Amino acid sequence: MLNTLLISNVWFYVLGVPALLLTSLSKGGFGLGLGVVTVPLMALYLPVPEVVAILLPVLCLTDLIALWQYRGQWNWPLLRLAIPASFIGIGAGTLAIHHLGEVWLRLAVGLISVDFARRRIFRTRRVATTEAVPRLRPASCMFWGATSGFTSFMANAGEPALTMYLLPFRLSNRSFAGTTAAFFAVVNLTKLMSFSMLGLFTRTTLLTSLLLTPVAVLGTYAGIRLNRRLNATLFHQLSCAILLVIGVRLIYTSLKVIV
Repeated sequence: MLNTLLISNVWFYVLGVPALLLTSLSKGGFGLGLGVVTVPLMALYLPVPEVVAILLPVLCLTDLIALWQYRGQWNWPLLRLAIPASFIGIGAGTLAIHHLGEVWLRLAVGLISVDFARRRIFRTRRVATTEAVPRLRPASCMFWGATSGFTSFMANAGEPALTMYLLPFRLSNRSFAGTTAAFFAVVNLTKLMSFSMLGLFTRTTLLTSLLLTPVAVLGTYAGIRLNRRLNATLFHQLSCAILLVIGVRLIYTSLKVIV
């Protein structure tokens, strides 16, 4: 009986479980925006809204774990405008999600994936130590906060926008992880209410979320430990390469349908 209520596509789990592990590692503070990998991989076999609905309860739990582990280490000046701005993005996503066709959502996820991978690859070639830390600009806070809220709502892909916003400020590993945890704890809890009102949760998505929860919890604690111990450069490069390939595939398959 339980098997009939869970997602039955084997490839969803074959690709989705490692992708969720990457996401939870990122939630734990190991990796810059690696959470964007999960939806593109899972979306190869399921509709994007269903994938997002499966992941959201799991991510809310991992957010709370990360928030507790990095309590008091977030950068409030950077969050003060970004969090309210995210509500604008979430509101726009609430209005848009039922009006965008599945093919357009897949295309958007593909474009986000490729753009994030491109930015990360080219950024590693710069000499960051020679760059001055920028001043905090309210317009930038609002833009990236709203963009992160919107892309998070539509495809659980809010990390790239927030990462692009935070990276220039050169936060310590733990401050970066704490700031990210605080932002997405608020964003995902807000999304949880919006998704409930929109009726996007089903018995199947919730049971599948429950099945995947142990993987996410394990990955989050692993990310917390790795945040303190490892140089993540090679890990980031490999993840960006994977993300680039997935993004190109999603764009190609979407354009085939559109054209």
